[in-house]
Amino acid sequence: MSALRNAMYRSIKPFLLMALSFILVIACHQHVIQKSDILTRDLEGSAKCRIVQHDLGETCILIRPRRIIVLDEYTLLDPVLALGIKPVGFTPCFICISPNTRKFVADTPSVGDIASPSLEKILSLKPDLILGLKWQENFYPLLSKIAPTVMIDPETRGFKKALTYLAEILDRSDRVERILAEYNRQIQKFRQKLGKKLKTKTVSIIYLPSSGTFVVHRPEFTVYGQVMSDAGIQFIPAYKDLKNDGYNTLSIETLSDWDADFLFILANYERDSKNLKSLSFLKEPIWSTLKAVQNKQVYGVSWDVSGPITANQFIDDLYEYFINKN
Repeated sequence: MSALRNAMYRSIKPFLLMALSFILVIACHQHVIQKSDILTRDLEGSAKCRIVQHDLGETCILIRPRRIIVLDEYTLLDPVLALGIKPVGFTPCFICISPNTRKFVADTPSVGDIASPSLEKILSLKPDLILGLKWQENFYPLLSKIAPTVMIDPETRGFKKALTYLAEILDRSDRVERILAEYNRQIQKFRQKLGKKLKTKTVSIIYLPSSGTFVVHRPEFTVYGQVMSDAGIQFIPAYKDLKNDGYNTLSIETLSDWDADFLFILANYERDSKNLKSLSFLKEPIWSTLKAVQNKQVYGVSWDVSGPITANQFIDDLYEYFINKN
């Protein structure tokens, strides 16, 4: 889900909002930013600083940062919370379906939207570390003047490697083994219960942004895909023929190539959820030819799977689809 959402945000590139935000913050808080920049440079020369590599270069951060701002409530917030850290601020996605992790930060201040973080609000929280996503790179120069900033692309790492990487940055590496051990325990329990069905059933997952197209991702580039693969669930062969690693937009005329025993249709945004839950579009002729439709194995879902917390919850959801309904 986060992969599709991030791809959408990368495509719109909110330059106007960013420019307006930068102008206002610079005009009103230039002195504060300059002072913060001095503190950042002082940190880089101190013994408490350590260099970390990230997708936009390298940054000197505190040995154990405590006031952390997370510029994403999906891909980054889940692993940060799993590591026992509650950020001092985060950026929600206001048009998205609320993620399962939001309840853990109900009393945490918002610092703008994921696509247009508020530098003014970030400044006011006095962070000692800012965590962001690579596609937010346009904000990096000014964010780096406020506090040490690390930008990553978790989709290229997989959620387990992303967890390990964030744990190193946050000085919580001692927690990773326990977190992944619990995840693996639940995976093995699922595989044992599902039995032989794993070898004979196939899965297809698509997203419908419009009536004439649909979008697919390689399983390894989404956390829900990684979890399903670990659980032994078989994806249809068509995934192997995808040309792009990430966002693949296909014509609805090729829908038959994506038929499977189980068809899951994703919704990322509130505007999509009503139509998705009704599944009214399945009445269209092109859908009636699919065996998943004929066998009533089509599910409209708004999966929020972005790290170890939601991955474990997702495993529980899989029982509902692959065992309880069959």
